[in-house]
Amino acid sequence: MKTALLLLVALAVAAGPAHALRCHVCSSSTNCERAQNCAASARYCRTRTKLEPLTGNLVEKDCAESCTPTHSLPGQVSSGAAATLCCQDDLCNRSLQSSAPARTPLPSTALGLALALSLLALIAVPSL
Repeated sequence: MKTALLLLVALAVAAGPAHALRCHVCSSSTNCERAQNCAASARYCRTRTKLEPLTGNLVEKDCAESCTPTHSLPGQVSSGAAATLCCQDDLCNRSLQSSAPARTPLPSTALGLALALSLLALIAVPSL
């Protein structure tokens, strides 16, 4: 019983608390910034920029479950140029110029995993 309880505690520490991604979520004719917590299912901060020669620029920033970066050149005068940038760090969609690299695991997650593996080794080999 103690072993099972110890194992559950170790797994809870290794999993760590869920961390919701924070992104700028807004729509404007300029580089807007409005921080917001994303839904748990969101893995990306996305920025879509569209240049419309007839109606002006449009910048849309949001949280997204999936994201595919794109860049297109103007085809017709009315279609304009469009780009989608994707990133995975908190508030990484602040800038319009670049996308940030993918998020790396948190140090506390690695520490929790190491602790859980150590406890499992102690349980499996009690003579250590």
